[in-house]
Amino acid sequence: MKILIVDDHPLFRAGFHAVLETSQLDAGVLSVSSIPEALQILQRDADVGLVLLDIHLRGDDGFSALKVIGEKFPTTACIMISGDEQDSVVSRAMSAGASGFIPKSYTADEMVVAIQKVLAGEVFTPARAAAPTTADGHSLTLRQLEVISMLGRGFSNKEIARSLDVAERTVKAHVSAVFEALNVRNRTQAVLVAQRRGFLPSSPTAYAAQ
Repeated sequence: MKILIVDDHPLFRAGFHAVLETSQLDAGVLSVSSIPEALQILQRDADVGLVLLDIHLRGDDGFSALKVIGEKFPTTACIMISGDEQDSVVSRAMSAGASGFIPKSYTADEMVVAIQKVLAGEVFTPARAAAPTTADGHSLTLRQLEVISMLGRGFSNKEIARSLDVAERTVKAHVSAVFEALNVRNRTQAVLVAQRRGFLPSSPTAYAAQ
């Protein structure tokens, strides 16, 4: 069985890919940046049993994509992933046919548990008292992984805020949380540690083909 990641941030996608490959999930991992690419892979690879679909894709609407995948590949489960955890967003995703919804506040371990439940045939939605993030130096949340991917590309806080459509002070809080989780003091150290732990590829060429 294979899992397909659909996300348009190259470094985040590569880090997400690495996290799943090193998890206890017994599955191969594929990753693409767009819905057309995802549909092509689903068409030619019957082993893809689960799609992890970011709601906000450049040029694509995740909800529309969810319906298309459901119509064309009804036996393939889809989990929506988003930094927006409002009840209305979760409900819309489930109404559109998602088998689960994973907030970007989840750590990698919490995400893997959610994926395992969906693969076991369950429908997963986050409890309103969402699982807390950890700052024990061993894991990053999906949102933090997204932030570290942009730090790796040299983005400023303002550029990260623009890309994620959040306030700059929110980005500062995420960056501080990343520093604490990785036990580092600056961006350069954060990127180096993230690379060593497999959250980021060691060079741009490492994610270009993902």
